[in-house]
Amino acid sequence: MTEPAWQTRGPWRILIASGRDRPGFDETLSRLPFLVEKEAAPLVRPGRHRVDRLLLPCGDATMDAVVKSYGAQAAWRDRLALRRGSKAERAFRTALALRDAGVGTPAPIAVVERWEGPRLRDSRLVSAFVPRLTSFRDELERLYAEAPRCAPLMDLLQAVAGAVRALHDAGILHRDLGNQNIALQRDPDEPGAPWKVLFLDLNRARQVPDPTPAQRGADLARLDLPSDFRRVFHAMYHHGHSPPPDFTRAEQRARAAFDRHTALRPLRHPLREARLRRARAGDPPPLRGRDIWIWDDRSAQAIPAYAPRDRRRLLPAANVTAALRGIARTGLALRRRHRQLLAQSFQAPVPFDGAIGMTLDADPAAWSRQLAFLDQLQGEQKLPLLLRLYHHQNPDAWHWTLDQALNLHRRGHSVALALVQDRRAIREPKGWRQMVTLAFDRAHTFADFFEIGHAVNRSKWGIWDFREYARLLDPVRSSLIQYPDARITGPACIDFEPHALAALLEVIPPDIRFHALSHHLYVDRRGAPENRQGAHDTVSKCALLRAFARVHAFADDRPLITEVNWPLAGTGPWSPVTSPYETLDPRQNDPSVSEDAYAAYMARYLLLAIASGHIARVYWWRLAARGFGLVDDTDPAAWRPRPAFTALQTMLRQLRGAAFSRKPDAPDGEVALEFTRPDGSPLTARWTLDTPPVWD
Repeated sequence: MTEPAWQTRGPWRILIASGRDRPGFDETLSRLPFLVEKEAAPLVRPGRHRVDRLLLPCGDATMDAVVKSYGAQAAWRDRLALRRGSKAERAFRTALALRDAGVGTPAPIAVVERWEGPRLRDSRLVSAFVPRLTSFRDELERLYAEAPRCAPLMDLLQAVAGAVRALHDAGILHRDLGNQNIALQRDPDEPGAPWKVLFLDLNRARQVPDPTPAQRGADLARLDLPSDFRRVFHAMYHHGHSPPPDFTRAEQRARAAFDRHTALRPLRHPLREARLRRARAGDPPPLRGRDIWIWDDRSAQAIPAYAPRDRRRLLPAANVTAALRGIARTGLALRRRHRQLLAQSFQAPVPFDGAIGMTLDADPAAWSRQLAFLDQLQGEQKLPLLLRLYHHQNPDAWHWTLDQALNLHRRGHSVALALVQDRRAIREPKGWRQMVTLAFDRAHTFADFFEIGHAVNRSKWGIWDFREYARLLDPVRSSLIQYPDARITGPACIDFEPHALAALLEVIPPDIRFHALSHHLYVDRRGAPENRQGAHDTVSKCALLRAFARVHAFADDRPLITEVNWPLAGTGPWSPVTSPYETLDPRQNDPSVSEDAYAAYMARYLLLAIASGHIARVYWWRLAARGFGLVDDTDPAAWRPRPAFTALQTMLRQLRGAAFSRKPDAPDGEVALEFTRPDGSPLTARWTLDTPPVWD
């Protein structure tokens, strides 16, 4: 492409891109300041610079253009511009280079400048107007506030990461790569179409043939992303691999320097910053920090926006205070009760009918198939069922779920409902109250219980400050006054964290009385249910949960385990323990297990937890799921029962009407549990740490 040359017209000098010059266009450009003042429409709020849309006469036609007018600058910057080119000229030439390399940016049209000796008095960049343009900043904020879904977020990050990689591979460092300078365009008639990415504000860019990893990392330091999304972005930039150390170190150093620079901006430019604050006074604040919450349909859970270190920084000290207060108040009683209960494990008969429950996914598209597999699994008996109402869904989804709960009750099932919060439930409690009230109004006559909250000791589920859980209970109080026979459970902690459970029980208002303690009890996501986490195996953990229930005077002292499973190997982002974006690097410390191990662990977990006498019921999460279910629903047209489905089917058939009777002595490395059938005949389940239960 021919290098454009400067033209002079009166006091103006003009640079026109090749192919854009038309008869009389230079005269139009020389009148640009007048046209901008009289005819332009501002595209953004005026600040130090202004950006306007303008229809420019160009020969016999008009050109839909964007004019960026640069504000006055210090004299030393003017002297620098004499040697290196003005901001408008540098942005113009960089845009030409990007378009030559096939990287997206609005087409540059012209530069119009007026100099008085060494001082630059007027400088404007003219580019082609691009319709339906949004920005990476605005699209992220819209997604966080209105559509917090993982799949669109990953698509957006992938599009931008690929475009930034192309920018750098073209030998150009942007050097001001903030979210606002990454423009996005998508065909409105194709909602699922890929994003087109265009780079703006190129005046600071520098051409560097084959940038080093450190230069690339430093150039990404101004991107505003929560730390775990930033980790994903960096992996996408590196085509699915973790970035090299030089990249990471340079990015972190440049980010820290930019954060310091930003923090000092009000001191450097107090008047300008005050003016900007006044201009933004009426704007709704963007979601940041604790308020960013994203749902992942594949793993059926919220995903963390922040890396562990940053999550810890956002957690309040009040959580620790509540834990210390709770342990100080009940610690000795808990220890004594736990020791007593642990000694009583497997010492009393335990009926197994109704002790094993199942969770179904309230998805209309998959509902009929779930019910068909449920019928195969349970045979003639009716399993207790648990359905979840998700606050991040809409009222139509809540009504549909409650309709199905009623239908299942009419079919003879015991049905419980779990009320699952998101961050918006804390930010905008009116919606949470609406869902809670609806659930109690429609289901209080038949619901076995209402579980209030979900994994509330995990910040990714929306609760950062444990005192926020007490706020979730406010509308529950009103519903319990109206429906005093309704039963509630909670606080629904996940994993084995006694300190968190102590803290949450400490902040629950005394007038809120749980019928039973409910808990999501995993085996630390590591291996067999007989494995120990510190001093506690599964039976010891169950005994401690029961000790909590007794010390805190729950109506039923036997807890409910309302979620447990094992993550399945090879299921990628559908697994509950992987990232929503998997890198190509080998996983370290992977807790996922094979389908056969999953089946064996499930059977042994259910037998130990229930036969111990400490747990009233275990709900398996869940019947059908690609990454963790008894049925693999990968192929929508051909669901596949996994070995765990057959194992549970066998267990339910063997234990129908049976009760645990005793735990006989067994050789080292072997476990045996004896049951009594309805006809009085014995039944024994035996296993080792390497085998599933065998029935004889």
